[in-house]
Amino acid sequence: MTNGSKALIAVAAACAIAAAGYASMKRKPADAAAAAQTFVEFTQQDLTIVEPQPLDHTLPLTGTLSPFNEATLKAKVAGELIQVAVREGQSVEQGEVLARIDQTEVRARVAAREADVAAARAQLDWADKNRSTQRALLDKKFISQNAFDNIQSNYDVAVARLRAAEAELVVARKSLGDSVLVAPFSGIVAQRHVQAGERVALDAKVITVVNLSRLELEAAVPAAEIGRLRVGQQVTFRIDGFGTRVFSGRIERINPSTVSGSRSINVYAVIDNPQGELRGGLFAQGTVSLERVEGALVVPASAVREEIGQTFVYAIEDGLVKRKNVTVGAPDASGRVQVLRGLAAGERIVRVNLGALRDGVGARLAGPQPAETAKQ
Repeated sequence: MTNGSKALIAVAAACAIAAAGYASMKRKPADAAAAAQTFVEFTQQDLTIVEPQPLDHTLPLTGTLSPFNEATLKAKVAGELIQVAVREGQSVEQGEVLARIDQTEVRARVAAREADVAAARAQLDWADKNRSTQRALLDKKFISQNAFDNIQSNYDVAVARLRAAEAELVVARKSLGDSVLVAPFSGIVAQRHVQAGERVALDAKVITVVNLSRLELEAAVPAAEIGRLRVGQQVTFRIDGFGTRVFSGRIERINPSTVSGSRSINVYAVIDNPQGELRGGLFAQGTVSLERVEGALVVPASAVREEIGQTFVYAIEDGLVKRKNVTVGAPDASGRVQVLRGLAAGERIVRVNLGALRDGVGARLAGPQPAETAKQ
């Protein structure tokens, strides 16, 4: 190849490189423009404004309602049940007769104890007369002191036997009254344990009566949370079968020790139920109010994300998505959290989890653009 041919090839190569460079320079502005037009489109429901709001810190409670006053009447004497005057669900008044046990055996025991008292009294009278006689003989030195002491001892024994017989008579007469079962307080019959005609043993269950004017909610609370609870704190809850209706009560007692085999402590809340709408055994779900924070910066818990030990939210600033690290408190019962650090009032954030968003990407609202959004 001649020197002239080599020169022509070199010139052609230079022209090709220059053309390629020019084409590359033409493409870069276009690519940058395309990148600048990348954005994420949000609906109004996807975003929320950070605003100061009152926030209630609460602790969830679940448990079963039970009557505050409940009594199971038992047979204090054995015998045949001759009458049961009430049935389940029936209202009763304090002192009302609920059941009767046959008094035949009880009356027989009373008569026997009365006879024992009469016999003991007769023995005491004889011992008293004998003692008086023997004392006169002792004064005249007709008997020894030891002989009189024996007579005095017999008198003391007779006195003791009379007292024992009288005590047994009191018990027997009390049994006569115990054969009639009466309501200890006004309430409702919850259960009849036996029927008329059955023979009941001593301490056998007969009737259970409850008072529904006050109910008690027993709930287990983690031991780590018990320091935040106080007697008198308000409890709000919902009951199965009552829809969205909310009932309220207050903590009245806190157990001093944990439940055996667990790390929880039972607390007891009392609920006034003057109309008797609620019943024992119903399941309750509620919360106890621990404290109320006024003017807290509140965001939905769904807006808060966690990644590699960092907590953050996505905010919209100057038309761009910005990732902001935040510090938040525990969520409340409605799924809101207090922002302790990282956001200011008035900032707009993404309220729902839309997946990973690229920091710095453009953002705009879907549909007609409000004036504020158009400026962005």
